[in-house]
Amino acid sequence: MLLLLFSTSLTAESALLQDWAGLRPSLEEHGVTAEAVLTTDFLHNTRGGNERDGTILGNFDLTFEVDSTKAGWWKNGTFFVYFIGNFNSNGPMTEITGDLQTASNIEADQAFKLYEIWYEHRFFNERLSLLAGLHDFNSEFDVLEYAGLFINSSFGISPDISQTGPSIFPTTSLAFRVKAQPTDTSYLMAAIYDGVPGDPGDPPKTAVILDEKDGIFAALELGLTNGEPSQADYYKLAGGGWIHTAEVENFNGQVHDVNRGVYLIAEKTLYSETADGQGLGGFIQIGFADDDLNQIADYWGAGLHYTGLLPGRNEDITGLAVAHANSGDEFLTYSENVLGNNVKHSETAIELTYRCAITPWLTAQPDVQYIINPNMDADVDNALQVGARLELVF
Repeated sequence: MLLLLFSTSLTAESALLQDWAGLRPSLEEHGVTAEAVLTTDFLHNTRGGNERDGTILGNFDLTFEVDSTKAGWWKNGTFFVYFIGNFNSNGPMTEITGDLQTASNIEADQAFKLYEIWYEHRFFNERLSLLAGLHDFNSEFDVLEYAGLFINSSFGISPDISQTGPSIFPTTSLAFRVKAQPTDTSYLMAAIYDGVPGDPGDPPKTAVILDEKDGIFAALELGLTNGEPSQADYYKLAGGGWIHTAEVENFNGQVHDVNRGVYLIAEKTLYSETADGQGLGGFIQIGFADDDLNQIADYWGAGLHYTGLLPGRNEDITGLAVAHANSGDEFLTYSENVLGNNVKHSETAIELTYRCAITPWLTAQPDVQYIINPNMDADVDNALQVGARLELVF
């Protein structure tokens, strides 16, 4: 979730409206933390793809978090409510570039809606927690801090998972999640979600529809982690698996009710400077999905993330990353022999980005993406997307 970029350090001084005319500190006295962030992408496809054109994508995040202890109710509880609003000026960018992996992670149907609402309770000195409600799978599973810099969607939730339609941005489903931390550097998470988020007939709407055909989306992740990003000893290594039991048609029209996959993610601080969290970090992502059921059978991503690369710009972040999605043999055979399509084996997105802190509450992020084999369609030329992201904290 984009809001995580700000959630750990937001203060009145780092917000455009500061203390909201006294409302923010008043809420905090009662255990309520409120945050509002507007993210806007200005994107243009300069060559290749489906056409040379551009669009403006917008995403507004509004969250309220209630600490039950500070509110004077009971200890160790958290309520979380999250609203999102999305808009675009010229339709989705994917229709312009023609890419499969989605070059902007805020692309969504135009709507303002409830996105998440859940309650979490912690036990045994916070070694164990239980969560229930509308929950974004990718807010905790398949997450890398260093990858969060990038705009391309694959560096958030990898496409081997997102292609199955789980509970992720912009539509979530009911979930129950348990998380255990046996030691300070290890964790285990497991979760069960309603297998079909929202209302497929009305995607922009928030809806809870429980149907036997929806099945479940279940996941398990085990990991080791230490320190904070940019600290010399920081690392994270995690592996997970998922199963999806919704009744869906695969690429050749066959109905299946068991889909599955596994993934591995890792990141580490490679070099740490002496001040202000500056340094170099790197990450990798690897994922596999059932070749018989999915277009994307395997995926890998990797990237570098440097805070304070330029002298005097200690908080700016430079990033370079590659996302590579491969089609499965079954999909290629069906596309070529049955449909007669001229398809490529893979799509690759290369992203170069620079996140610049203009003020404590405003950042600008110029971004360039070169997309090789958009949508794996041999008849579509490689695309060059240029643009910038603005993030405004209210």
